[in-house]
Amino acid sequence: MMVFQRTYWPALAVALLGLLLVPATAAQELGEAPYRPGDYVVEDGKVDPNTYEGYIVYTRACMACHGPDGLGSSFAPSLIRAAERRGWADFAGTVAAGREVQPGQVMPSFADDPYVMRNIPYIFSYMLARGEGGLGRGRPQIIESMQDEAESGDGNQDD
Repeated sequence: MMVFQRTYWPALAVALLGLLLVPATAAQELGEAPYRPGDYVVEDGKVDPNTYEGYIVYTRACMACHGPDGLGSSFAPSLIRAAERRGWADFAGTVAAGREVQPGQVMPSFADDPYVMRNIPYIFSYMLARGEGGLGRGRPQIIESMQDEAESGDGNQDD
């Protein structure tokens, strides 16, 4: 049974609100099942469009602190390991609400950044693909058979 301290409830509420901001394409199907945060496809080092979007958002919003490819830095921990250890709800809550790791070391809240908030599921998928899915370092390419989905546009625009 997971027990939330009182301070986690606002974070969870913000994370759930952020899920409502996820574009309609997050519900598009990858294969037979609807998309869920953490879903990814890796084929020959290439990824599905949602995981690719996760890479783009990570690079713009997270890489400065967490280092290239989610590996961590001397300033902030590996997000690959955080995604694997903490799971979707805790990962999303931390991105939305921020977190004080130790005195003087704080991850900021991204609750006021609609671009990051609506793309948290994709960042989570990218981190899992990097960790357990065997996705290598660097900018991935989109799987050719899924390229049309990416080119048709998903409504994600830089805010």
